[in-house]
Order: sequence, then C-alpha cells, then structure tokens
Amino acid sequence: MIIKKEEAKSIVTLISELFKTRGFDVDEHDGWVIPKGSDYAMKGYWYPEATQNVGQLTIEVFINSEMVMVESFAGMGESEEVRLREAFSSFVFHSFHVFLFAVWGEESEEVSYQEWDVMGVKYQAYIGQQGILNYDRENILEVPSSYNEKVKGVISSEKLEKQFHWFTLFYANLNGLDSQAEVLKDNIKWSAGEKMLTSLAWKRSNHYYAVRQFVILKKI
Repeated sequence: MIIKKEEAKSIVTLISELFKTRGFDVDEHDGWVIPKGSDYAMKGYWYPEATQNVGQLTIEVFINSEMVMVESFAGMGESEEVRLREAFSSFVFHSFHVFLFAVWGEESEEVSYQEWDVMGVKYQAYIGQQGILNYDRENILEVPSSYNEKVKGVISSEKLEKQFHWFTLFYANLNGLDSQAEVLKDNIKWSAGEKMLTSLAWKRSNHYYAVRQFVILKKI
C-alpha cells in the first residue's frame, strides 16, 4: 500500500509529540523521528483501509542496519480519524513506554522490569501492560494465574544472543469454543510461544475477549 504524503506527515507529528511530552528534543529525517543524541529512531506507517472499516498502524524502531523492531496495531471505526485514534492509542498503551524504557532508557510506571537468566545469558526484561479487551459486560476477565510465570519460562528457555529481543503476545477467545493465539519473536511467528499461550487455563466465554502484551529483552 502507498501512504499519502499528508498521512505520513501526520504520523511523524504524532510520534514527535509523544517523544516531546517525555522531554526529548527530536530531529526528523525521511519519516524517521530521531531523539537528539540517540542512535535509534522510530517511524510509523498508517494504512487507513487495511480491511473494511479497519486501519493498521505499523511502528518501526531502528536499532541498527540489521535490527528493526516492528509492532502493528489495528484501529476500527467508520471514519479514518476514529481508526487512527484507536490504533495510535493502542500503540501508546501497549508498546510505546516499553520502547522508551528499553531502547531510550526513559523509566515508566507503565513498564515493569526484571533481570532474567536466559540460558546462562543475563537480560533485562521490560514488560509492558496487559491490554485486555472484553465484550462480556457482566464478568471481569481474569488472566490465568500462571501467565507471567509461563511467559518468563518459555522465553528463558530460548537461546538468545543478540543485544535486543522482543516478543508480542496475543490471545483471543472467539466464541467459547474457538480461540486464537499469536506470538511473535523478533517479528517472526513463534510456535513455542503460541503453544504455551494455548495451554493456559483461559476462561471460556460466549463473548469475545483478547489479551495482548509486549516484552523487550536487553542484554546486560
């Protein structure tokens, strides 16, 4: 898809303002937002009609020529403005503060951090908020009690060697019988993570619900 110039400019402005609200001065180059004094940069792509009434915001974080972190967010609504607002809000809630802390060293109350031993290699884990969407208005969704332990366990059992690794975890209950799990490791579908998510004791519901979380590991 081709992004119109005015749409690209809008995304640059939104990302720039986000950094500025956290005290960063920024430069802009070819669509990249670069906090001054940093070797890292962020860029956004907006697809207003990825599917009918659904837009997609894709965020890239440049680490080096061989490593670009990617996260994508859907926004639903009858107008492009509503779709973009929803997608951008999802990005801010789920991932922006994790990027800010892990990559740019800006601490955030929205992110927890722990030291993990991953197959003998020490990593700092930056753990984003659990984003929960629940269409059951009568019951509060409780994430399985073993969730955090299992997430840490499956990641820690991987052989990780790079400076950064990142994980996007998504689970959805569709209709009480069917479910969907998707886990990305360094932008690539990760079957071990998906198997772990589906093995948890998720509550059955006739209503749609979904849980999403973003985690970055940085070598110590």
